[in-house]
Amino acid sequence: MPQRIIFPEKGRVALESFDLPEPGAAELLVRTEYSLMSIGTETIILHQRYAPDTHFARIFSFPQRKTGVQAVGRVEACGTAVDEFAVGDRVFMRMAHGSHQVQSAAACSPVPDDVDPKSACWCGLGKTAFRAAWAGDFAHADHVLIIGAGPVGQMTTRWACAEGVRDIAVVDMAEFRLELARRGGATRLHSGDVAGLIADIQSMNDGQGPALVVDTTGNPAVFQHALAAAAPFGKVILLGDTGYPSRQCLSSDVMTKGLTIQATHDSHDRDGWTQRRIDERFFDDVKAGRFDLAGLITREFSPRDCEQAYALADQERDSVMGILYDWTEAEW
Repeated sequence: MPQRIIFPEKGRVALESFDLPEPGAAELLVRTEYSLMSIGTETIILHQRYAPDTHFARIFSFPQRKTGVQAVGRVEACGTAVDEFAVGDRVFMRMAHGSHQVQSAAACSPVPDDVDPKSACWCGLGKTAFRAAWAGDFAHADHVLIIGAGPVGQMTTRWACAEGVRDIAVVDMAEFRLELARRGGATRLHSGDVAGLIADIQSMNDGQGPALVVDTTGNPAVFQHALAAAAPFGKVILLGDTGYPSRQCLSSDVMTKGLTIQATHDSHDRDGWTQRRIDERFFDDVKAGRFDLAGLITREFSPRDCEQAYALADQERDSVMGILYDWTEAEW
């Protein structure tokens, strides 16, 4: 019987059976192979680390049965109106952690045969990070400061590299994460608190500081440091989605430097950059070697061990990056 990972109540994880509906005319039945945890967002939801007046509170409640946002699987059945996929095709989906999915065909993307299916799961967070690449016009940027080298920070670093950004600085507290950022194209690595590194960061851009700063952390305390690091008339992009936006406070740097602040979100489909179009771009860059995903998946779990997986994600954040669920066992 189909199984899925759920959050029955705050702080608790479980695996449950569920009834799978028949696919509609424009839908696919997909058997999941792998799903990748979105560590930051999923632990925020699991432990209810958000204020009651936020979009998190409006969207999520317990029991929470949609616990993930990125998975790869094989098509097992197609609706009568589906003509772009066939049984056996491998697809990427923005779907929860579960053994089977019924999903709109239009919301799925084909995974090329020459892309590793585990690595293909990064496509979801790749889309999230692409929003910063679009907002910051990475294709015409000479330098960028990326604060946070977690999963979204890693994807942002790789978009910057793929777009040809010459000077890519990444700040994080964990050396392990910084090494992965270096492999992904970072040219400057800064370990430690952003506040203590402003002088070094200001050496970018001929001593003006970075004209483009991307905060991927979702930590509200980081916002003021991002403003302090930015060059006069620079842009600060908020990519990390905090659960406590009221704690993100402006500083005098906004006025004195004439800064632009732009928030970006995974849901912001603009200028034709839809999920599928970004997916195609992502897979093209992976195949061309412009998007290095090697080493980013650091732990793999059976869905039966989901409690252990979330405990690791929450308690050992600095030593893990990609946490993958393997759904390929025959009994699912």
